[in-house]
Amino acid sequence: MKYILDFDEVLFNTTALKAKLAELGISESDKDSAIFDRIQEIDPTFTFSSLVFPGALKFLSEQGKDCIIVSSASSVNAENNTDLEKQLTYQSEKIKRSGIEDLANTVTVVGVSKEETLQEIKQELEREGEDMVFMDDREVHVRQAHELGIKSILMDRTCQKDLENQDFPRICCFIEFVELVDSWS
Repeated sequence: MKYILDFDEVLFNTTALKAKLAELGISESDKDSAIFDRIQEIDPTFTFSSLVFPGALKFLSEQGKDCIIVSSASSVNAENNTDLEKQLTYQSEKIKRSGIEDLANTVTVVGVSKEETLQEIKQELEREGEDMVFMDDREVHVRQAHELGIKSILMDRTCQKDLENQDFPRICCFIEFVELVDSWS
């Protein structure tokens, strides 16, 4: 089984990073690769790896060779989507500083849409005879993967199980993810 995983809010606690930026008085609109050095200058004790969800870290430590990270550089806030190159650099640096890059088999940061990248990954894995599952925290991406014929899971860290979708499961932690994938075999 190959695991195609989103980065933000699936593997990495982006909400906590935003809180850290606010605590340090750094504007979210200042997103560029230098922001990471500014955070470290203001708070030298801070580590980006501390924002990796513990269950995600354990999973990547055990299954990393089978993990493909596909992360979108575009923001849910349209006003932050003005400089794609800057966004790609920011997202790549965030992944690198988290330490996750070294645990996964492959990391791809996409600009606007994940759908094309997911289609390419699906075709490659099918040629290799591999089963796959995709997990993201944004329903639009999960729906796209589902429509491509990829087993898809929505990571909902708010654990709103009452919003269960009939097309794909909604989980709220990696323990549930592992249990669900194990139940498929």
